[in-house]
Amino acid sequence: FVATESAPEYKKPVEGSGKDESSDAPSWVKNDPAGRPQVGESGKEFAERLLDKKYGEGNYGKGPGSEYSKIKKYGERSFK
Repeated sequence: FVATESAPEYKKPVEGSGKDESSDAPSWVKNDPAGRPQVGESGKEFAERLLDKKYGEGNYGKGPGSEYSKIKKYGERSFK
């Protein structure tokens, strides 16, 4: 397999005990082939990309305990 310029490069999952990892992301995120942050993408950008794709741009809550918050935390803590 040769990566093309249009194929995004994704961050790798963090290895180890998982103590700092956030595992409460929705299952649809973990099962999505694009359910990993792209290289250079922040947790915020990762969450917004997935939620905009699923619900439409900005059609989701961002408060504590929201899908946005869980996905953002998952993107920040589970990948390097």
